[in-house]
Amino acid sequence: MAKATVKVTEQKASYPKACDKRLEQIRFTMDDLKVDAVVVTYLPNIRYLTNFSGSFAVMFITHEELYFFTDDRYEEQIKTELFPLPNLQTYIARDVWKYVKQKKVLKKVVNIIFESDRVTYSDAVAIRNQLRPLKFKPGVNVVERFTIPKSPEELEFMRKACEITLKTYDKVVKKMKNGVSEIDLATEIAYQSRLLGSEGDPFDIIVTSGPRGALVHGMPSDRKIKPGDLVIFDFGCRVHGFCSDLTRTVAFQKASKEQKTLYKMLVKAKDHAIANVRPGMNGKTLDEFARGIIKKEGYGQYFQHSLGHGIGLVPHEMPTITFRLDDQIVPEGAVIAIEPGIYLPDKFGMRVEDLAQVTRTGGKPITTAPTELPVVG
Repeated sequence: MAKATVKVTEQKASYPKACDKRLEQIRFTMDDLKVDAVVVTYLPNIRYLTNFSGSFAVMFITHEELYFFTDDRYEEQIKTELFPLPNLQTYIARDVWKYVKQKKVLKKVVNIIFESDRVTYSDAVAIRNQLRPLKFKPGVNVVERFTIPKSPEELEFMRKACEITLKTYDKVVKKMKNGVSEIDLATEIAYQSRLLGSEGDPFDIIVTSGPRGALVHGMPSDRKIKPGDLVIFDFGCRVHGFCSDLTRTVAFQKASKEQKTLYKMLVKAKDHAIANVRPGMNGKTLDEFARGIIKKEGYGQYFQHSLGHGIGLVPHEMPTITFRLDDQIVPEGAVIAIEPGIYLPDKFGMRVEDLAQVTRTGGKPITTAPTELPVVG
């Protein structure tokens, strides 16, 4: 089934200037790669460019036009949701590729690039066969690299998501008492965050306690928290699709001197990295700002994972801030999550995580963990 162009009317969505810049940058890339169009199928990229929040869409970007396809489930939604982009043409079609070929939508296109890092090989072959005789070329991060810097509007959504996350955390730690399990606390996080306005969990909620805290990404269990346990909370919220990501470690009823000392070390490492980030810095260099402090204190072997990551519509975006890669550049305007942790087998684990916006003078914190290990209950 296919329908003629749907006119985008009664526009209610704001229109970030960043969208114009992103499209301009994509078109410059098209010139560099000597292609006539880009086909975008990865939904977060489509949302960054158009504001579309549905579950199916395909977008073609040429040097002059934007062709947006979705199916009839979203015919009414796109009338008010899509940004009023210049030269945007919208279509309702179940079989996009058949419609494009039959109606010769891309009649001026010879070479087209696709998101090879987002499309499976089998899907790429199928799309190529549908679009023949167009020359189908792979492209990596054709769109993502331009969505890393966040617009003021996007940043505000993320701030609101962080506010909900912090309020949720404050409510949940008050529920900590003898007999409460990790699953109980995780369930409370999901419930309270929704009450406070979150659209949903961006990723699986992590709550681990005691020796289970040494599981870096351990899922909540029926283990009941005990006095002296460290409890790790790692969760986020969504506002207008944009994510928060927060990790807090607390001690239940009492904390040892070792736990307090190591917690201060992690906060110092996190803050040092955020203070020293600069636009254009390699993620590997940024990782070392925090990792170096942890190594110096003799705990480097217990910090196994990367220091952090970008965040936006997807909880883990570019750049990856890690000692394992040296090709991840941190641009100005990016929002990054910095999350150092240490994990001592059969004893405990701890992690702190905050978000910051990258500026020319360093990271501008969006959330800030307590400097002292919180003791609750």
